[in-house]
Amino acid sequence: MISMDRIAIETWENTDKEGWSAMLLGNGASIAIHKTFAYPTLHSVADAKGLLPSTGPIFAKLGTTDFEHVLLACWYAEHVNLALGTPSADISRAYAEVRTALIEAVHSVHPAHADVAPDLQRAGCFASRFPTVVSLNYDLTLYWAMLLFNAANGSWFKDVFHHGKFQTDWGYLRRPLPPAAEAALVFFPHGSLAIARDHLGDETKIDVGSGTEGDLLDTIIQRWASGRWIPVFVSEGTSKEKVAAIQRSHYLTNVYEKVLRALGESLVVYGWSFDERDQHVLDAIAARPPERMAVSVFTGLTEPDQQAFCHQVLKAARRSLPGTTVTFFDSQSPGCWNNP
Repeated sequence: MISMDRIAIETWENTDKEGWSAMLLGNGASIAIHKTFAYPTLHSVADAKGLLPSTGPIFAKLGTTDFEHVLLACWYAEHVNLALGTPSADISRAYAEVRTALIEAVHSVHPAHADVAPDLQRAGCFASRFPTVVSLNYDLTLYWAMLLFNAANGSWFKDVFHHGKFQTDWGYLRRPLPPAAEAALVFFPHGSLAIARDHLGDETKIDVGSGTEGDLLDTIIQRWASGRWIPVFVSEGTSKEKVAAIQRSHYLTNVYEKVLRALGESLVVYGWSFDERDQHVLDAIAARPPERMAVSVFTGLTEPDQQAFCHQVLKAARRSLPGTTVTFFDSQSPGCWNNP
């Protein structure tokens, strides 16, 4: 039974009176920018569109809805058969179908850069005040916001990739690089559309090159379609399944073990539901828990639902972060995330 004690929900202006060492973004941050991000899962989108007519049983057999997992399984099966001199057209077709389904699903739910540019500018300005930004979202909204902000302010945001390669020793990147006045390091514990791996496990960040930030999604889709690259992102499954997917990636493992466990003494959480499927994130943060944490509340919900969410967060915090002081703020208050 939920306590009847009413929990105060402050404005962002009141919450922002003290400095914060890090921000963690959940799916609500992407939904605030564009409603199409409110879909259940990419697998459900592909299934509803009939994009997996012959490969649905492969997902079921492997007990997963993770595209990366199934793409790797198909690739390994195809190359094992080739090595044994028994190539299978069925496996080749399955790999192509899963890859095409992923491309089509992403295309159907991801907005174009031009459709969200004003929100990206506000989100970039908001995120720039945090020395560390951690996003559990794999879409491109934060990347686009970073690119826009950097275009106007220098290399303020850094994603610890250099020439496409992940830098495991990123401490030096915290030093501002003029003309940027500060530096904010950005990490993706669940991966991103912009991060990819080849079938040998080598990982890279996909860049636009000489194009504009608006071309990034098309560039990524083209790389996937080439068949050489598989995306590195974790979007579905239980907490245990997500940890297994994280452990398949050098980048994700480093972020999970080194970044989430060292977010600093104060943490702002925006758009994260504290769902049990992300318990591994709380477990990692608990290794060196923040002294205080401010959590956004979507005030578009009814008052009882807002209070229920606050109590849910407090319950999760008492379990995983018992020494952390938790406060709440209105996700739609002025100056917060993408709000004017």
